[in-house]
Amino acid sequence: MSDSIVPNPPYPPAPFVPPAGPVIPMSFGQILERIFRLVRRHWKPFVGIGFMPIGALAVFEGVVFGALFADGVFHNPPAQPNAATILSIVVPLIVLGVPVLLLAYGVYYAAASYAALQADHGCAVTAIEALRHAWSKAGRYAWLIVLRSLIVAIPIFVLVFAVGLGAMLLGLAKPGNVDPTALFFLVPLAILLYAGAVVYAILMSLRLSLAFPACVEEGITARQAIKRSGVLTQGAKGRIFLMLLVIYAISYAVVLVFYAVGLFVFAIVAVAGSGHMHDMTPLGFAAVGLVGACALVLVVLWSMLLMAAYSTAFAVFYRDQRLRQEGPWQAPLPAAETA
Repeated sequence: MSDSIVPNPPYPPAPFVPPAGPVIPMSFGQILERIFRLVRRHWKPFVGIGFMPIGALAVFEGVVFGALFADGVFHNPPAQPNAATILSIVVPLIVLGVPVLLLAYGVYYAAASYAALQADHGCAVTAIEALRHAWSKAGRYAWLIVLRSLIVAIPIFVLVFAVGLGAMLLGLAKPGNVDPTALFFLVPLAILLYAGAVVYAILMSLRLSLAFPACVEEGITARQAIKRSGVLTQGAKGRIFLMLLVIYAISYAVVLVFYAVGLFVFAIVAVAGSGHMHDMTPLGFAAVGLVGACALVLVVLWSMLLMAAYSTAFAVFYRDQRLRQEGPWQAPLPAAETA
């Protein structure tokens, strides 16, 4: 889907608010520096907002495993688990839980975008203020994440259906009756279609990447935010993709460093304590558990900061693209005095 066929939004864009930072379009390096400066200065509200999706996901998984445990699935499990029993528990919970998760993630993305936009304008907000703003229009933001997910994922669902239908028509689904010729043509075709679906998903994700900042900043509906993002990302998809790749690469490098340090410390402790595990006191086991808990907290904290960096990147690109397309903000001229 090319940018040239995107209709102009049927509404006037909101007045551009002057940011606290540069009032001219920034270079790639300046955008990267500003993203990390904003995340570093406002990491506390971003972490507070990050508890929304992680907490909702933890509660959902806890409910699923709790229901399975209460039904006795984990008590003396058989060699062959009863798939029907498990599905009868998991499927209804998924049907009920997915809308709740979509609502939680919609509120999170809106709150993170609001905090990032306010930080980019030089205003500090708390996590409670950002979540309150997002919750006031929770339905709009949940519908936005549903629309965005459907637009990105529909080709993949169509691909799965087409491959399954093709396998049935060619007789590949019949056990013991696999046609090698049909398999020879179907497998490369499925791989090619899958690669095309992945490319489409990446392009559409980039096209819709500024939908949440536009929806939050301009107070428009979810459908209007989808169209608005298509307009704002014209000529910027490559830079946005490269920025997200750089942020991921930096995060991955930091994780590798911590992972290497952790392995080194674990190896030293293991060698020093080899042969003495049976002599470990309850206090020692408690210390090991505490270290594991601290490691888990660090992983969760780092995930929150990474998600905050992505939201901040979209907010900064949103401001930069408005500057490029609409020009620098200028204060309105005072009205002429009448005699």
